[in-house]
Amino acid sequence: MHYPINKAYNLICKRRIKNVLPHIIDELDEYSKKSDTTGTQWITLWYAVSGILRHKPKFILESGTGSSTIVLAATVQRLMKEDPSYKGKIISMESYKEWYDVATNNLPNKYQEVVEIVYGPSEEYSFGMFRGIIHGNIPKHDYSFVFLDGPSFIDAKGMAFCADVFKIMEFTNAKVIHGVIDARRSSAFVIQTMFGVTAVRYFKSMFASQFSIPKVELDKWQPKNDFTNNIFGKLTFKMFRN
Repeated sequence: MHYPINKAYNLICKRRIKNVLPHIIDELDEYSKKSDTTGTQWITLWYAVSGILRHKPKFILESGTGSSTIVLAATVQRLMKEDPSYKGKIISMESYKEWYDVATNNLPNKYQEVVEIVYGPSEEYSFGMFRGIIHGNIPKHDYSFVFLDGPSFIDAKGMAFCADVFKIMEFTNAKVIHGVIDARRSSAFVIQTMFGVTAVRYFKSMFASQFSIPKVELDKWQPKNDFTNNIFGKLTFKMFRN
């Protein structure tokens, strides 16, 4: 049942994006001729476009370069045109060298002002009881919006989750980090476990989710007080919840 819903909502989101970014469909078609990227579903792209327009982040971290980079860049340029005081920058991370080369060679000239593509081989990143995978070499900026679509979160140890949003908490000054997740349910699960269902809701029919989480200090753990349980024995991780 969720597949017809997903297909229908993707069509709706595509129409919404076309209304906001009238020339983006043609640009994506042209970009796909030069790249083997499979693209990102329209639902996730719309979540990103609407989120960027709403929050106006000065620094956006894109975890996983691809056709989504073009959409994010077009959105930032629209904002800059509407508000000359706004200056946005996208740092797009890619963990595979061959895809990084393709992305840098195919990025349209019109977007080079607002996009910096960075090669960052994947690394393990752990905090507390959570094991994630991040891009290495993430430039230090005050990111307040994250497009989470990489790196690969399965390695020789098994499944982890995409953890770039937690890595940037080490240096960003943003008090709240907004963003979107394309698929990658393990990432949504970890965020939900840490911050609760109000921080991120995942629906299988959407295959994507939006999140808003506070910046926290991940190295401050209090093992005796981190969990609560109800009368049925259900444990809830409560440390970072309001």
